[in-house]
Amino acid sequence: MPEGTGIEEGTMATTQVSARTETTDGRISVGVEDLAFRKLLGEPAWRGLAPAIHSRFGVKPLPGQTVEYAGRMTAVRASRLGQVFGHLCRLIGSPIAPYTGTDVAISVFVQRADDGDGVVWRREYFFPGRGKVVARSVKKVDGADSLLECFAGGFTMRMRVFAEGGSLHFLSTGYFVRLGRWRLPIPALLTPGQTHVIHADRGNGRFSFTMFVRHPLYGETFFQDGWFRAREA
Repeated sequence: MPEGTGIEEGTMATTQVSARTETTDGRISVGVEDLAFRKLLGEPAWRGLAPAIHSRFGVKPLPGQTVEYAGRMTAVRASRLGQVFGHLCRLIGSPIAPYTGTDVAISVFVQRADDGDGVVWRREYFFPGRGKVVARSVKKVDGADSLLECFAGGFTMRMRVFAEGGSLHFLSTGYFVRLGRWRLPIPALLTPGQTHVIHADRGNGRFSFTMFVRHPLYGETFFQDGWFRAREA
């Protein structure tokens, strides 16, 4: 998407069928099978992922249902520039924690968006000596080849989804502000940088989350690494 041009927003949709799926800790839950990630990746790449990853990204929660994960972030880093971005981003719902730490407790809550279009990911960080930090975003499919991560105020990150080494990867390809049906691109220099998230299954109901964010001029702005497990109902 060329910088400085507005692109009219199209319809975002996923193909869904009723499903019954196994959660990461072995429990069976009734949900709605969401074929969005399967279509984004393509059948061969999707089949190459662990069944536990299928259960996390191939099913959308039912209305009113919440899927919960608990874990620890072994490392949460932010450069000085990253911390500035982190505090500024509080204006759009704190999509990323502005603080740093090790062995940080974290809880994640996944729900269907109120309008049924997309899935809400709410992350609660518990940094020692600080209040709870809440990061919230909504993931939505954008056409046939990309995913949108949407924040408050219309701020949005477009992501390419791919599989590599048995893990699921999310790589940002640009940022924009959504105003009605229009998308106004944000120059890369005015963003925290390119985001790369890796979701890897670790067996026994556990998975890891690793995030790198690199600014085109100033290098690493954020890094997070940790593990999670589905919380018992």
